[in-house]
Amino acid sequence: MLRAALGASRARLVQQLITEATLLTVAAAAAGMAVAHWASRLAETVQPASLGSQTYTILDWRMFGFAVALAILTGLLFGVLPASLIGRMQPSGASLRAQPGVHAHGVSRLRGVLIAMQTAVTLVLVAGSITLGRGFLKLTGADLGYRTDHVVTMSVALSGTPHEQNAVAYYREVLERLRAIPGVESAASVEYLPLVPNAYAGFPLKLNGEQHVGYRVEVTSGYFRAMGTEILRGRDFTPADEMSGQPVAIVNETFVRQFARGIEFVGRSLTPPWKGSASMPVIGVARSMRYFGPASDALPQIFWLSGKNPGWNRTFVARVHGDTEAYLPICRDAIRSVDPRVPVFGVSTLGAILTDSLARSRFYTTTVLFFGAFALLLAVVGIYGVASFSIAQRTHELGVRLAVGASSERLRAMLLRQSLLPVAAGIVLGVAGAMAFSRMVEHLMDTADPIRIPMCAAAALLLAITASATVWAASRRIVRMDPMSILRAE
Repeated sequence: MLRAALGASRARLVQQLITEATLLTVAAAAAGMAVAHWASRLAETVQPASLGSQTYTILDWRMFGFAVALAILTGLLFGVLPASLIGRMQPSGASLRAQPGVHAHGVSRLRGVLIAMQTAVTLVLVAGSITLGRGFLKLTGADLGYRTDHVVTMSVALSGTPHEQNAVAYYREVLERLRAIPGVESAASVEYLPLVPNAYAGFPLKLNGEQHVGYRVEVTSGYFRAMGTEILRGRDFTPADEMSGQPVAIVNETFVRQFARGIEFVGRSLTPPWKGSASMPVIGVARSMRYFGPASDALPQIFWLSGKNPGWNRTFVARVHGDTEAYLPICRDAIRSVDPRVPVFGVSTLGAILTDSLARSRFYTTTVLFFGAFALLLAVVGIYGVASFSIAQRTHELGVRLAVGASSERLRAMLLRQSLLPVAAGIVLGVAGAMAFSRMVEHLMDTADPIRIPMCAAAALLLAITASATVWAASRRIVRMDPMSILRAE
């Protein structure tokens, strides 16, 4: 207004506003690119191997061009909007004598809208972070049906080796050497290791004249002990069962729950549907194992002992005492000592395999949590800036209120109430946005619950507390105001 009264043309004022806004947004874009570059480098260090093919640089020419174009567009937009008000300004003595901020109702409303939008986006990200965090805690706390601690795993492939025709003898020799290692509590071999993707197929069986489908797993004695899986009823496989050659089976709880219909299952026989197949007495019921990880359900499984044709690929598991990592080279060398020509691969701990299986979920949780925390930080900075600017604009008004007897606490409460109005509006919008964001969260993690009202309420409470603390901190300068000094200055 003062520049217009001194003779500045409208075009000159518009040019100045646009220039200032564009410079600010370009500077902010440069800072944002620096943060994005740092965030991308950080993401590469925690990115799981399954997402490694999606690695890209944040500073390629497309992203740089997009950031510059967006900065210029934002500068023009937020430069033209204030400039549109210049035509309505009529320089006069009254307007020049008015206190700062008196005629800024339109600008105040615009700031309120921006704060509301920022609050809404922040609430969506914070609610998503809470939901994904709870889903990840479900994954890490899920009961797998087996213990992943102190278990060493190794795989071999006999294809193309002299042991193709006599795999049983080779596997038996390997197990003997593994069990002979000091500190090895139990060792066994298994056809399909949990947590590892494989061609896991169903198997038809007849029970009480009815055909059912279970998922078969071929193992050796000692497997359940090595995996830490409890035998709930009946007994475990023994070396005597292997020596006798008689087919016996162990089923899991899920199989019994689906097909036994309340009857005692131990002692009953399962019969493959094809002609000439021998029946398999069920000698035990094992605890259900989540073979595909904590996010999957337990399938109806049937375990039986390896026969005369166990196949060319096997995984060995060994439960050890003490430092599991230290046993990796020891167990690997024990297998190679049988025949160094047989390739040994997949040497790892079961705990490390579980960690790798959770890598994608952990990455998504960390990413959303990072964006939620960053959005909350930006919201704090924005609300603090708006509150501080409002106090500066209303210095004269606040001085008059203090002079006529208003307490600083009452003025701070008034400012807090006025500043939280756009925050409350943003929370309402954010709840609607969070509900829409719910489907995406469910796709990121299987165990993540939909974003519901309790999550939104928790995010809203966090935002409200943060915004209140921010405004209260910004209004501390009211306490230090001297009303007489302010009035004399005016």
